[in-house]
Amino acid sequence: MNLVTVLSKLASNSTALNLPERKSHMTKIQFIAHFLRMNRTSYMIAIVLIFLVNWLQVEIPRYIQLAIDLIDSASPADHQELQTYVGIVVVMAVSMTVVRIFSRIYALNPGRITEAALKNILLQKLNRLPNSFHQKFASGRLISIINNDLSGVRLLFGLGFLQFFNALLALSLTPLWMWRISPELTLYSVIPIVIAFVIFRIGFKRMKNLHMEHMHRLQNLSAQLMSYLTGIDLIKSQQMSPWVKAEIENLNQHLLRCRTQIIRVQVFFMPVLDYANDFMKIMILGIGGYMLMNQQLTLGEITAFLTYSVLLAMPLMQLGRIATIYQRGMVGIQSVQTILNAEVPQKDLIELPPAEVEKLKAKTLSIRNLSFSYQGEKRLILDNISFDIPAGKKIGVLGSIGSGKTTLVNCLNHHLDVPEGTVFLADKDVTRFSRSDLRRYIKTVTQDPYLFSATVEENIRFGSRDADIAKAQVDEVLELSQLANDVYRFEKGDQTLVGEKGIMLSGGQKQRLSIARALLKPCDVIIMDNVLSAVDYETERKILEGLFERLDNQSVLVVSHRVNALEYMDEIIVLNEGKIIAKGSHATLIQTCPYYVETWKLQQNETEAAAC
Repeated sequence: MNLVTVLSKLASNSTALNLPERKSHMTKIQFIAHFLRMNRTSYMIAIVLIFLVNWLQVEIPRYIQLAIDLIDSASPADHQELQTYVGIVVVMAVSMTVVRIFSRIYALNPGRITEAALKNILLQKLNRLPNSFHQKFASGRLISIINNDLSGVRLLFGLGFLQFFNALLALSLTPLWMWRISPELTLYSVIPIVIAFVIFRIGFKRMKNLHMEHMHRLQNLSAQLMSYLTGIDLIKSQQMSPWVKAEIENLNQHLLRCRTQIIRVQVFFMPVLDYANDFMKIMILGIGGYMLMNQQLTLGEITAFLTYSVLLAMPLMQLGRIATIYQRGMVGIQSVQTILNAEVPQKDLIELPPAEVEKLKAKTLSIRNLSFSYQGEKRLILDNISFDIPAGKKIGVLGSIGSGKTTLVNCLNHHLDVPEGTVFLADKDVTRFSRSDLRRYIKTVTQDPYLFSATVEENIRFGSRDADIAKAQVDEVLELSQLANDVYRFEKGDQTLVGEKGIMLSGGQKQRLSIARALLKPCDVIIMDNVLSAVDYETERKILEGLFERLDNQSVLVVSHRVNALEYMDEIIVLNEGKIIAKGSHATLIQTCPYYVETWKLQQNETEAAAC
């Protein structure tokens, strides 16, 4: 089973991917057990192959011993036997090489498979976690977990597993074959190893704490770097570069100091097993030479014993590396558990059946007596709000800055946790829906859209599951969003890269691109939160006309501080200081609402002044 096949299987295996999410607060043992079970076939084959490699390794010196003891013989029969032993050694050596290659394939693949599966699990989990989690953990820290800490988990389930079983079998089989040659010499050889293990254990405990500290400092550095890169324009304009440089240097110094401490432990404690190996060889040569002179051992036995000492030394020298991999892996698992063990609201784990999904299409979105205040604040941002967004209707919300418009939007799309019994889709309380189910019906376009570092077309298509969307549909939404002429002037048209976060586009172009993205595959309700704040009034009028033509059967909620943006609405909600002070059409509000009239006149004067 190759890596591609396994990954494809994992992608379709919901059990493998969803277990950690359904089973909250997984311990490290449960975590390891889960992924060991997931890769059990590869591990079982790897164990068998590793055993064969080690068996061949300890058998080869035995035949070398027999061959050496026959070298001085002048008998033709002995020479024939010598050739047989040499042939056996050659065949075993070739077989061992082939088996070792396959053992590494089957032992290393699970590390990559586990890493790929974990990335899928973590990204799915992060997508479901509430906004409170993302406010608590910086994006840079989460990126560091996925990019850096997962490498430790990969090594643990791949190279760490291979080296652990190789060392375990080598340290089990090799002493047995050494004991067969000389129990006395074997006991003398073990003494320096026992002493080395005591010293090694001290360094192992120290390394664990240092790896934990290194992980935290690396996460902090990643978080700070991401923060500085996000605000690079501000840093340049405010001449803050020297301060940022000093801060980064300080973080790097702390990270370097921690890394230096790790290296010191590795240099002073971990090589103690190497020193034990050297001392073991000296003891074998000294005591073994004495036993050879006393004819207690043959030259072939001494040669075989020295070969076994080398085989014993190899896993001993790997123990330091195994310890480092183990510590990095356990630290990585602990870091990953920060995300895996985070609580997902129970309702977000349950999706509606297809029959219920169909029943909720083209239904009214109702708001009933909605009041909302942020945690720790007594002031109501929204105060007893009630209105409906009927299917196919265009509703506008007018309000000044601070009137509660954005909070209302975030309540409707469940970005904020709203009280039960306040927002309904048909007769269903939206607090009973998972966020993913609710967002099948409600799509939000914000005034500050996020664009990906891709082409114009890719940004429009982003997130669409329908791969069959024709290029003509992309061109159509570009026209409707009044972006087609701008894109036509680009050097590569809609294949032009927009840069990171759309840096190559103006504010108005970004907003219109986000509208085009929303129009490509509209849902039942589209909320537009001040999405046209960066375009002029004429462009705004053309966009809205095109929108309403395109969205004839969809419900639209347009939130704006501009009266001009709402003149075409079926109903306009006037919001002031968190309360609804008036409802009605544009014509009605002009006659009945002084606040609306005052706002309209003020904006008319601004338009005339701009035209002059």
